[in-house]
Amino acid sequence: MSTLVAPSVANKVQKAVSKQDVLQLIPQLEIEPFFIWRHLDRERIVGLIGDRGGGKSAGSSTMGLVDFMLEGKPLWSNMLIACDIEIDDETAQRYELNCGGVAHYKSQPLDKLALLNLDERYMNGCLVIEEINVDFANARRSMSNTNIDFDMVCQQLRKFKTSLVYNVIDEMFIDVQLRTLTDIMIKTYDTAFDLDALERKKPAGVDFKWSIYPLSAYLVGEQNKFAVTKKPLPPVYFNFAPWHGIYDSTRYQKSEVYSMSRALKAKLMVKSSPEMEAEIEKWAWLEDAIKVLADEGVKVISGPELWEKLDIFSHGLRPHEMGFVLPRFGVVKDDHTRKYRVRVRELQPA
Repeated sequence: MSTLVAPSVANKVQKAVSKQDVLQLIPQLEIEPFFIWRHLDRERIVGLIGDRGGGKSAGSSTMGLVDFMLEGKPLWSNMLIACDIEIDDETAQRYELNCGGVAHYKSQPLDKLALLNLDERYMNGCLVIEEINVDFANARRSMSNTNIDFDMVCQQLRKFKTSLVYNVIDEMFIDVQLRTLTDIMIKTYDTAFDLDALERKKPAGVDFKWSIYPLSAYLVGEQNKFAVTKKPLPPVYFNFAPWHGIYDSTRYQKSEVYSMSRALKAKLMVKSSPEMEAEIEKWAWLEDAIKVLADEGVKVISGPELWEKLDIFSHGLRPHEMGFVLPRFGVVKDDHTRKYRVRVRELQPA
């Protein structure tokens, strides 16, 4: 008896063996996602809040790219999010390709009317909405047709298997139903505005501090929800320098090739702007020194020992200047013991 294969299944198999599809898959295998539990296969709603220039657009666009577009899901946004990743021959051959190529990622425009009418084009993907209170969920227009329709959209996202990543200056700017449905709220600010960073003239738009509030059980479980613990998760430092340029909220952006981490660049042959190269190379010595510590089996170390091991003084740095950069490499200070815990991390988004 012959076995019949449904056309949709056959099409997926054919697509999966194409070279371009394999190229599209490689970056998701090389880059760590932000908030993905793959075994749950569940949509999620993530909100980013913070002052103007605090990293809301940077975080939401990068999250949309890494957690959704790299995973092969369509992404719709009211700003353009685009990135090309060039994969060299050696890396491609590890994935059974004869030669490398370029993986293309680009968001699709968001049609407000179609979304509010629950058009099925918005199934099985992700919505990234910049300044969501402007067009969709303004708290001061709670009974407007737009808010009522958008509340319905948010409640139907589960059936659509579509996620939502949005940003807004303050959570009180948005409709209460959207706040209630949000799984993860992230308060973000630019560490360039820390007092010591201002004195050191640290450039803006590089490092953002995230305070993560797990509002639902999705991220850390029912027992660790914010409603139970009343505390955010330990802060995370998101380094945006390697991703700078993937979005443009004001005009069409030409597709370019962007950098990620130094180690990943070596694998994927990713091009960078001079500014990105400078930021990555600036801390190359520190990345290498921390890896040496880890190779030696160091897991916990005191401050004075750490400064000596890293030889920070020869690089013209002082202990108080290391606070903003060490978490980017996985070295975090324990507030109780005052010692540092060493967990190796490449220079890339947290």
